[in-house]
Amino acid sequence: MKLNAYFYNLESANKAANYLKNMGFRAYIDIIDKYADTYNDKQNIAGTDTGPTLASLVLKSGYPFDIRKNPLLMSDPMISGMGYYDETADANIQLNIEVPDDKTNDAVKVIKSFGGLT
Repeated sequence: MKLNAYFYNLESANKAANYLKNMGFRAYIDIIDKYADTYNDKQNIAGTDTGPTLASLVLKSGYPFDIRKNPLLMSDPMISGMGYYDETADANIQLNIEVPDDKTNDAVKVIKSFGGLT
Protein backbone atom coordinates (compact mmCIF):
# COMPACT_ATOMS: atom_id res chain seq x y z
CA MET A 1 0.00 0.00 0.00
CA LYS A 2 1.15 3.53 -0.70
CA LEU A 3 0.82 6.06 2.08
CA ASN A 4 1.20 9.81 1.58
CA ALA A 5 2.16 12.16 4.39
CA TYR A 6 2.68 15.92 4.34
CA PHE A 7 5.19 18.04 6.24
CA TYR A 8 5.69 21.75 6.82
CA ASN A 9 9.48 21.60 6.67
CA LEU A 10 12.06 19.55 4.84
CA GLU A 11 14.14 18.71 7.91
CA SER A 12 11.28 16.89 9.65
CA ALA A 13 10.35 15.10 6.42
CA ASN A 14 13.95 13.92 5.95
CA LYS A 15 14.14 12.65 9.52
CA ALA A 16 10.87 10.77 9.14
CA ALA A 17 11.98 9.30 5.80
CA ASN A 18 15.29 8.11 7.25
CA TYR A 19 13.56 6.59 10.26
CA LEU A 20 11.07 4.78 8.03
CA LYS A 21 13.87 3.54 5.76
CA ASN A 22 15.67 2.14 8.81
CA MET A 23 12.44 0.30 9.67
CA GLY A 24 12.60 -1.33 6.21
CA PHE A 25 10.02 0.76 4.38
CA ARG A 26 10.60 2.37 1.00
CA ALA A 27 10.17 6.12 1.53
CA TYR A 28 10.94 9.14 -0.63
CA ILE A 29 10.27 12.87 -0.47
CA ASP A 30 8.65 15.07 -3.08
CA ILE A 31 8.47 18.85 -2.76
CA ILE A 32 5.16 20.15 -4.06
CA ASP A 33 5.49 23.37 -6.08
CA LYS A 34 2.04 24.78 -6.76
CA TYR A 35 3.48 27.69 -8.72
CA ALA A 36 5.82 25.90 -11.14
CA ASP A 37 3.69 26.82 -14.14
CA THR A 38 3.69 30.53 -13.27
CA TYR A 39 7.37 31.03 -14.10
CA ASN A 40 8.90 31.93 -17.39
CA ASP A 41 12.54 32.53 -18.20
CA LYS A 42 12.04 36.09 -19.43
CA GLN A 43 12.05 38.95 -16.98
CA ASN A 44 8.81 40.94 -17.08
CA ILE A 45 9.30 44.71 -17.24
CA ALA A 46 7.29 46.92 -14.88
CA GLY A 47 4.58 49.00 -16.53
CA THR A 48 4.32 46.87 -19.66
CA ASP A 49 1.70 44.33 -20.72
CA THR A 50 3.77 41.53 -19.18
CA GLY A 51 4.40 43.35 -15.89
CA PRO A 52 1.37 45.45 -14.93
CA THR A 53 1.41 44.49 -11.22
CA LEU A 54 3.95 43.67 -8.53
CA ALA A 55 2.54 40.14 -8.38
CA SER A 56 3.23 39.59 -12.09
CA LEU A 57 6.79 40.82 -11.58
CA VAL A 58 7.39 38.51 -8.62
CA LEU A 59 5.48 35.34 -9.49
CA LYS A 60 5.66 35.27 -13.26
CA SER A 61 8.96 36.87 -14.03
CA GLY A 62 12.22 35.16 -14.67
CA TYR A 63 13.64 31.83 -13.78
CA PRO A 64 13.09 31.21 -10.04
CA PHE A 65 16.51 29.68 -9.36
CA ASP A 66 18.62 32.46 -10.85
CA ILE A 67 18.41 35.78 -9.00
CA ARG A 68 19.84 37.61 -12.04
CA LYS A 69 16.73 36.65 -14.02
CA ASN A 70 14.29 37.15 -11.13
CA PRO A 71 15.43 40.15 -9.06
CA LEU A 72 12.05 40.74 -7.41
CA LEU A 73 11.99 37.30 -5.83
CA MET A 74 12.86 39.04 -2.55
CA SER A 75 9.39 40.59 -2.61
CA ASP A 76 8.05 37.21 -1.48
CA PRO A 77 6.99 37.78 2.16
CA MET A 78 8.50 34.47 3.25
CA ILE A 79 11.94 35.46 1.93
CA SER A 80 11.92 39.14 2.86
CA GLY A 81 10.68 38.51 6.41
CA MET A 82 7.83 41.00 6.03
CA GLY A 83 5.12 38.36 6.46
CA TYR A 84 4.31 36.13 9.39
CA TYR A 85 5.42 32.54 9.03
CA ASP A 86 1.91 31.19 9.63
CA GLU A 87 0.56 33.21 6.72
CA THR A 88 2.97 31.77 4.21
CA ALA A 89 3.61 28.29 5.54
CA ASP A 90 2.04 25.33 3.85
CA ALA A 91 2.40 21.58 4.13
CA ASN A 92 4.12 21.40 0.76
CA ILE A 93 6.53 18.53 1.35
CA GLN A 94 5.13 15.12 0.58
CA LEU A 95 6.56 11.91 1.97
CA ASN A 96 5.56 8.81 -0.01
CA ILE A 97 5.87 5.46 1.72
CA GLU A 98 5.33 1.94 0.44
CA VAL A 99 4.14 -0.06 3.43
CA PRO A 100 2.46 -3.45 3.92
CA ASP A 101 -1.16 -3.20 5.03
CA ASP A 102 -0.42 -4.72 8.44
CA LYS A 103 2.31 -2.10 9.16
CA THR A 104 0.29 1.02 8.25
CA ASN A 105 -0.35 2.00 11.87
CA ASP A 106 3.37 1.80 12.67
CA ALA A 107 4.21 4.10 9.77
CA VAL A 108 1.47 6.58 10.72
CA LYS A 109 2.81 6.75 14.31
CA VAL A 110 6.29 7.55 13.03
CA ILE A 111 4.97 10.23 10.67
CA LYS A 112 2.98 11.91 13.42
CA SER A 113 5.92 11.76 15.83
CA PHE A 114 7.93 13.86 13.36
CA GLY A 115 5.09 16.35 12.89
CA GLY A 116 3.67 14.98 9.66
CA LEU A 117 0.06 14.88 8.54
CA THR A 118 -1.59 11.80 7.06
